[in-house]
Amino acid sequence: MAMSSCPVVVGNEFCFDHEVQLQMKEEWFYNFGGFTVKDIYGKDIFEVRNHIFSHELFDMYGRKVAELVRKKFAWRITYHIYSGFEMIQRRATLHLRHFEFRKKGHVYIYQPPYATRDDPTNIDNMEPDIIIKSENVNFFQLISEVKMFSGGTGEEYAEISKDRANEVLGETSMQTYLLTVKPGVDVGLMVMCALFFNIAVKQEGRR
Repeated sequence: MAMSSCPVVVGNEFCFDHEVQLQMKEEWFYNFGGFTVKDIYGKDIFEVRNHIFSHELFDMYGRKVAELVRKKFAWRITYHIYSGFEMIQRRATLHLRHFEFRKKGHVYIYQPPYATRDDPTNIDNMEPDIIIKSENVNFFQLISEVKMFSGGTGEEYAEISKDRANEVLGETSMQTYLLTVKPGVDVGLMVMCALFFNIAVKQEGRR
């Protein structure tokens, strides 16, 4: 399998030795209920189920593999990823940062022993393991181009692109973007990062 420095958060079974391309939906188009994450051939890969403050990720066998939960009291828009036994292990903290006309997301990955849902958030002395950076977010807060890369080495893990979706899928749609994940990278984690960034950018725009 191709090696990557990307931490594994959702599961080793979602790390592949080839590039993975997935169709995902703009936040405005799936607010009520959820949506299915498909590959470029139309095969179901994940299911996302939406709730008021959380978003659940299920694999193709119907197993819940991760949950993205909003931190209710936070200065910046902040979410946690929970996974593991009974979804109580806090595997990552994600928050949105805004620099001029670009948006950034910082992802902090935890090591065992994991924090749990009741533990305070303490990332003051941590450097972001993953940076999510927008190349283009328009007036309506619609994401066009986003890169996800290592906060330490700059290694690229994944990208979000509406233009690539139009090229690969052969259609022009405001609601679909393509998530391209590099070999050896945790695809489940990249789906959760893309979901977070899409949601957080819209939430900041509504403030």
